[in-house]
Amino acid sequence: MRFAVVLALLAGCTQPRSKTCVDICARESDCINATKAEIPFDEKECVSACEVLRADQQNLAKVEQHKECVMKNASCSAVLECP
Repeated sequence: MRFAVVLALLAGCTQPRSKTCVDICARESDCINATKAEIPFDEKECVSACEVLRADQQNLAKVEQHKECVMKNASCSAVLECP
């Protein structure tokens, strides 16, 4: 019973992740791995940072522009250069 309560509390503490941020970070992670780039990258941290930016109306457009760049480029080197 305690386990169920703890699980319910933890589920309530986690924020749902937007598809936008998950997609961006997954693509970037794939490209970093594919190119064997020496870039320190943590996909979970990426999603968290993206969520913070999305929550700020001033940065929302930048996140959407970044997603467009990441998703339209077939070349991983181009993806890693997206602003």
